[in-house]
Amino acid sequence: MTHLPRQFDYIVAGGGSAGSIVASRLSENPKNQVLLLEAGPEDRSPWSRIPLGFGLILFNDKYIWQDYKTSAEPGLQGRSFQLPAGKLVGGSGAINGLIHVRGTKDDYRAWVAAGAEGWGWDDVLPFHKKYENSYRGDTDLHSTKGPIGIEKARWKTPLADAYIDTAARVLGTGTDVNFNSGSPEGSGYWDVATHNGVRSSTSQTILKDARKRSNLTVLTEAFVTKVNFVGKRASGVTYRKDGEVLTVTAAKETILSTGALRTPQLLQLSGIGSADLLKEHGIEVVHELKGVGEHLMDHIQVGRVFTTSSEDTFNARVGDKISQGLNGIKYLAGNRSGPLTIGASLAGSYLKTDNELEEPNLQLHFLPFMPGEKGWDLADKSGFRLAMYEGRPQSRGHVRITSADPTAPADITFNHLSSEKDQQVLMKGMRIAKDIAAAMPAEFDVQEIEPGPLEDSDEDLLDYMRKSANTGFHYAGTARIGTDELAVVDPQLRVRGVEGLRVVDASVMPVEMTGNIHPTVLMIAERGADLIQRDRTGALAAA
Repeated sequence: MTHLPRQFDYIVAGGGSAGSIVASRLSENPKNQVLLLEAGPEDRSPWSRIPLGFGLILFNDKYIWQDYKTSAEPGLQGRSFQLPAGKLVGGSGAINGLIHVRGTKDDYRAWVAAGAEGWGWDDVLPFHKKYENSYRGDTDLHSTKGPIGIEKARWKTPLADAYIDTAARVLGTGTDVNFNSGSPEGSGYWDVATHNGVRSSTSQTILKDARKRSNLTVLTEAFVTKVNFVGKRASGVTYRKDGEVLTVTAAKETILSTGALRTPQLLQLSGIGSADLLKEHGIEVVHELKGVGEHLMDHIQVGRVFTTSSEDTFNARVGDKISQGLNGIKYLAGNRSGPLTIGASLAGSYLKTDNELEEPNLQLHFLPFMPGEKGWDLADKSGFRLAMYEGRPQSRGHVRITSADPTAPADITFNHLSSEKDQQVLMKGMRIAKDIAAAMPAEFDVQEIEPGPLEDSDEDLLDYMRKSANTGFHYAGTARIGTDELAVVDPQLRVRGVEGLRVVDASVMPVEMTGNIHPTVLMIAERGADLIQRDRTGALAAA
């Protein structure tokens, strides 16, 4: 293997969306020597370029952490399921469903109230704009100068149009909505993180350009096992590559960007966490932070399934090999239109389940496919789902090491549906979804098949949700920002009680977002890089 220098200025552990941005931005200063360590391989799969290809790579063992699996979830009838998280350059942003929504202004008010001072909507908006190359142009809300392409969904269909119009009529809201305005109530086609119909991930944009710089070193298949300390100052990391155990030091800072499931494990393995947990596994306590690995958040996904006579579904359009081939030829020929250009969802709505709320608290998705027995395969009938997330669920879980062995699976428990409020919000959402489907035009012959002909009593709906709900893949909060005793990082993302160590990824989110979290992760990375540079230069890097 290539022998690296033994010391860099900055070491970034994790080459996913957040780590790629942090390392790229830090390397913009030619005086900084930056090392980016990624446990997985390069992002070379053609399926990560084609938007709909996420369905073929999301559970590919080569590109995800194979040992990420929930413990038996008590609120989901003891079920356990795999938790796909990207293990490749670009991370989950190279394999996710591409829906691009920033959340609501109220989400960021909740962040500030939870102790994230300086993370309000107006504070973070410049950093959303910094990564963005938006089809909306240069406005007060958007920018065309960033690396990540943002487009409106490129596949428009009569069935999706009917959903949008019907939802607007049932909900009494509009269809001309900017879902990234901070006030996203309404229905429409989603924005997606693509450029000219191709996935726009950090691996193929900002990091690809940054790797041309001689002061940035990117090392793949390098598994970070521990942060090292001299006293209470982080001195660098230990990692494994090609059968060797190696150590590298950071003269300035070490940054953890390994995601909300791995970052708390890495902190615990390094002696930062609950003293009782660390001692149980024979790990020397460097500094006790009881909140490490606690406060795990996610969006639980529930929904209804319908058949339709419309041919504008994945089941009808790409459900057989001939259709797949024709759509593939059309896409690769440069047209970049049709069903292969969308992600996990085509259209949807932001809505209030209670009219007294200031902002929407539910995200409803129109997914133009009816799943088969495996969940992500296609049934042999044309159909669609109306699925949903509660914006800011109250249920909380944890990530805790089970061994001092860094390869041992952690105890990952979400405690989904443990909050009665979460149950009530989702039951209201399920009833609203039923009303929308029932009001769709008769020409589409929409018939519900799941949960089917129920009375929709609380008992029936809750039972259905417990046996059918699944993760939304929006893991966050396990090293949250705050100033209380359970907070892990301060508002500058510095790990409390030690020096030279920050966390810059979804772990730091103090409150879940009302929507898909990837845009928030990109923002955290841009702002995190800015905070690091300001500490060293005294200047506002984003200005």
